[in-house]
Amino acid sequence: MEHQDIPGFGLPEKEEKILKSAIRIFSEKGFSASTTSEIAKDAGVAEGTIFRYFKTKKDILRGILIQGINLVSGKIIMDGVEKILNDPGQKELGTVIKELIYDRLKLVDTFFPLARVIMTEAVFHDDVREAIYNNVVVKALDTFRRFHAKMAERGMIRQDVNPDLLFRTILANTAGLIAQRKLLGNRFPTEELDIEIDRMLDVMLFGIVPQKTDRSLEV
Repeated sequence: MEHQDIPGFGLPEKEEKILKSAIRIFSEKGFSASTTSEIAKDAGVAEGTIFRYFKTKKDILRGILIQGINLVSGKIIMDGVEKILNDPGQKELGTVIKELIYDRLKLVDTFFPLARVIMTEAVFHDDVREAIYNNVVVKALDTFRRFHAKMAERGMIRQDVNPDLLFRTILANTAGLIAQRKLLGNRFPTEELDIEIDRMLDVMLFGIVPQKTDRSLEV
């Protein structure tokens, strides 16, 4: 079975097939409800072949997490963030954040099965959460702090707003949009995406308290 929606890990062919199939099965059925026979069938290998590479089903999951975190914490996840935030030029703040949101949406669309497995298991495993924090959050936060300093110098961001708080605010809103689209789309249909993001940015940048003068979002 082809796995065009799952990135390659650069592993030996059979090991790679097993991990990709496990990602598909775990993502669709959950870890507990999945079986190694289902993974083998999806991968097109004998079930015994799986145990040449992984002693238990839990070891398969560990292999996915290790390879997945290594994959998404490197160039794949940080390239877009660094490109957008390190050189904002003369762009307005709303424009930069909008570009960042679109970049994250594209990333999740590309790696959703893998991302869902990683985030699900992160809820239950301290070492997985630690790996995500050290390899993803710390790097992204450091990049955002430098961006905040640049924009504050230009007068585009309030200097009295803590950059870590602003980072969490943007992250939370983006994660909420992603969850709504990927997990709850049928229950909470969104309007045209560009309009939805503009309205979300309007609330993020200008708040919910009525303004004394008209303010429009410049993007």
